[in-house]
Amino acid sequence: MQPEHPREEEAMERIEDEMLLAELKRRLDESRIAVTHLRTMTKNLEAVNEKLRQSESLKSDFLSNIRNEINNPLAAILGLARQIADGKTDAETGRSLAAVIHHEAFELDFQLKNIFAAAELEAGEISLSPARVDVTALVRRLAEDFGHKASEKHLSVELSCGGPGGEAIVFTTDPDKLHKILANLLANAIEFNREGKRVQISARRDENRLIVSIADEGIGIPEADRKKVFDRFVQLDTGTQKRHRGHGLGLSISKAFAQMLYGSLTLTGEKNGGCLFTLALAELPSGGAEGATSGEGNEIIFDEGTKY
Repeated sequence: MQPEHPREEEAMERIEDEMLLAELKRRLDESRIAVTHLRTMTKNLEAVNEKLRQSESLKSDFLSNIRNEINNPLAAILGLARQIADGKTDAETGRSLAAVIHHEAFELDFQLKNIFAAAELEAGEISLSPARVDVTALVRRLAEDFGHKASEKHLSVELSCGGPGGEAIVFTTDPDKLHKILANLLANAIEFNREGKRVQISARRDENRLIVSIADEGIGIPEADRKKVFDRFVQLDTGTQKRHRGHGLGLSISKAFAQMLYGSLTLTGEKNGGCLFTLALAELPSGGAEGATSGEGNEIIFDEGTKY
């Protein structure tokens, strides 16, 4: 239907122009949004690529380090064992060589277990196996197992791991994962502590939660680096001047296992003032493990031949 008057025709043209302008504006706005999203996506992709590049570099360094940290103790174990097997050493020398073999084997076993745990985590092959755990016995056993490493640095390990009346703390969780978390935290506290200082381990129940803290009097970690140390393959002590053993796996494994156990692992402390790691776990459903309480904290999973 054609408009009967020129004014009506002009009004119709203005309406059409306004509609056209509105449509153009809408499309321009959509284009701007699309460009903004594209820029954001590009930045995210660049960040991912940079992280992948860094990851590949870290993995390369890891493989280089691991060759030395496996080959060297293994060569030492074979050489020392050969000396004992040849029967040319007296009893005192034999005991001394056996102590060195134990030290090197302990370190090798600990590092290999971390490597296997990291591989299982990456492959998604980890599952929970809840059981009633005597946490007090587990902590005491760990302190004994790491006693030779503490003695090398003249460290004292102080324990406070009982209930209000001194009774043992029994808690339902995955004993294997709890053992690995605490073993890594204790190894860290010893490795980065100062000669002659203390490591303090405390454990307590807070209703349906388990709180375990491990404190050292070592070099500490600056606040800016506290998140970084939980990343896989990351070590703050690197390069040709590296003074500490390890592959940057222990804390990443501990963090992942803490999250699997519906808990958290946090780090506090100041540079040159030591570190305090606090593990907080929720109690798991028993999963049919009633009556299977471990008298030594980890004997459900570990036997004498596989303990740390």
